[in-house]
Amino acid sequence: MAINPATLKAVAKVATTVLSDEKGRRIILIACLVPFIIILLVLSSPFAIFFSMLGGQDETVSVISVLNEMKEDFRYSIQQEQSDSSADTIKTIVMGSEDGTIIDNSEDVLIAFAVKYNGTKDDAEQIAVLSDKQVEKFKKVYWDMNLINTTYETTSKEVEVTTTNGKGEQVTKTITVTTTTKIITIDCLTAEDIGEIYGFDDVQNRMIVEMRKSGYGVLMVSGNVKTFLTREEINAIHSYIPEGVTIESEKVVEAAESLVGKVNYFWGGKSLAIGWDERFGIDMEVTSPGSSSTGTIRPFGLDCSGFVTWAFVNAGLPAESIESTIGHGTTAQWNVSTSIPASTVMLGDLAFLATPGTRKVNHIGIVAGRNDDGQILVVHCSSGANNVSIATAESVGFQYYRRPAVLIH
Repeated sequence: MAINPATLKAVAKVATTVLSDEKGRRIILIACLVPFIIILLVLSSPFAIFFSMLGGQDETVSVISVLNEMKEDFRYSIQQEQSDSSADTIKTIVMGSEDGTIIDNSEDVLIAFAVKYNGTKDDAEQIAVLSDKQVEKFKKVYWDMNLINTTYETTSKEVEVTTTNGKGEQVTKTITVTTTTKIITIDCLTAEDIGEIYGFDDVQNRMIVEMRKSGYGVLMVSGNVKTFLTREEINAIHSYIPEGVTIESEKVVEAAESLVGKVNYFWGGKSLAIGWDERFGIDMEVTSPGSSSTGTIRPFGLDCSGFVTWAFVNAGLPAESIESTIGHGTTAQWNVSTSIPASTVMLGDLAFLATPGTRKVNHIGIVAGRNDDGQILVVHCSSGANNVSIATAESVGFQYYRRPAVLIH
């Protein structure tokens, strides 16, 4: 792709900022591992979006400043909806969130914007910094991907009320009580979601995959996300395991593989049963909020993190220690494990689709080994496969590997 004057100007600004801006130096340090010509090519491609942390000048602004402004507007809009005094009760549902926390899909917004406006050679634009017209385009993508919908439900029921009349007599009568519930549904789309809406072609969809693989998205991760556990943190987690109990990675994998092809995916499905849970396969209503399957009747099973918890319990981890040792939910399981490179993964390690809170419907699985080609195999409970299955990490899209503290000796 040719490097246009606007991109060269962006490169000059990058170079200037590197000399004085600490964040800029940290970001460009990644790119400095490759020849400068590669940096130029990156800055003239959709990947330039990941260099947007650098400040704009003159007629341009930084992508990150616009993004932060919109995130604040989004949070404020949610707060305004939640402060509605016209409803008796307010219920907030965050689609794809296990614990109801708001998803920060900043990386996906950046990717979608970059692919939409610099994913093909025709009409490609530099996007490390934005002109006023580009700012409007960026805002449009953000609000297309961060949706707030509200509905109201009214229920009525008859209740008996006892009062005292003017004669001092108790009088009981039946009255109708009407309750209005406001339901706020928040949906933070992925780049793939919006790609379907925008009608991305095969080239653009492949670019989404490559941008995720690049690893630059980690620059958008919140500082609250744990990367590595300290020895003190690992010891603290081990303190919840009874003396004499050792969790072996082989047993974790053995337990996980015992459910392959036997248990369905079920949003919010958790189980601490030792062995087969008698509820597996029985039609039940999905009651956990945040899924398109909520309210439907399906064979009971496990969700991805519930499957991980079940496997560790069935490998000998005491059920009463779960909250502190392996956790319920992908976020909890991320925070009781420590980052490892893909080259060092072992049986029982955890594979994650995304960092916590950055993507709708995160996913987790357990490393079960490698195939004959050296690819990492992961056993997981997937809504796509609709049951427990084994697949290569690459085919699923797992990007991050972490070792549970309970497996570190």
